[in-house]
Amino acid sequence: MGTLVLISKTITLLKSADVEYVNSEYGKNAVRLLYIRREGKIHCIKELTISLHIRLNSVNEYENSDNSCVIPTDTIKNTIQALAKCRGIRTIEEFGLDLCEHFLTQYCHVIYCNVFIQEVPWQRLEKDGVPHAHAFLYSSEGVRFCEVERNLNGCPNVFSGIKDLKIMKTTQSGFHDFFKDRYTILPDRRDRVLSVETMIKWCYGDCTEGIDYDFIWRTAHEAALDAFAGPPETGHYSPSYQRTVYCIQTYILERVPQIEEVEVIMSNIHYSVADLDKLGLCNDKEILTPQDTPFGACATTLRRKKCSEGEYEQPTECKPRHTVSWKSDRAMK
Repeated sequence: MGTLVLISKTITLLKSADVEYVNSEYGKNAVRLLYIRREGKIHCIKELTISLHIRLNSVNEYENSDNSCVIPTDTIKNTIQALAKCRGIRTIEEFGLDLCEHFLTQYCHVIYCNVFIQEVPWQRLEKDGVPHAHAFLYSSEGVRFCEVERNLNGCPNVFSGIKDLKIMKTTQSGFHDFFKDRYTILPDRRDRVLSVETMIKWCYGDCTEGIDYDFIWRTAHEAALDAFAGPPETGHYSPSYQRTVYCIQTYILERVPQIEEVEVIMSNIHYSVADLDKLGLCNDKEILTPQDTPFGACATTLRRKKCSEGEYEQPTECKPRHTVSWKSDRAMK
């Protein structure tokens, strides 16, 4: 049996003059809170998960073991709870703006703040059309989130979005006329199930003053569903989920002029027709098996073009429900 020999070597740290910081921020992740606003017998709630990071104007804590300027992450957590109590929470975007403003104005050595918030999708219960005063139901309409970032003496950047949005249609979807080579065994399909899990994130223009974030979120959410599904009676055809992504983006940009850019990340969850031949049964695409992995994925960011004067052009609306060319468009893959 061989003998293990350990060789001792002194490690010398690089001097600070030999390196530079690409980024240096820290904070508290996954701060959870339930905010209840009581207006007599009527209660309103927001359950949030918040992550907040800051950047300081020095790096002494890294290089010199000097913690004198470090705001404890426990203090960050306490501040989030205190501001929720003192200022209230109307929308997650406005709360994110409040948090950024607080850390950049109350601490002279904080030069950057980033806040990410996601909201649990509670909806008020209704009985015979009458809203319940204090009971709520978990909704499956997707998770609302926002991200707010701001530099000292700079304007805030606000992003809003929907994540974990799961939608399906059982026809009016296909994938055909795609590129084929010797490794391609996938057949053309002109009628298939399209089931996707989607994240949609958008950003606003330079001016966020007076924006109705609730209205814009509802409008963007409705636009995404309309683009995916089409008219209730007939739907509309999708030759690829890439085309569906594009239509979601253009629908949102068309309906919400305050939105400047839309990012969509879509996962395509496949379903295969179950083989029932050995059971003596004919399966006319009635019994299918979901396949968690592997799955297709697509990520696209679309923004308005700027005119020569610096203003944004309105996008050409994608209207698959009114045109036959949608069925003949070559699928992107």
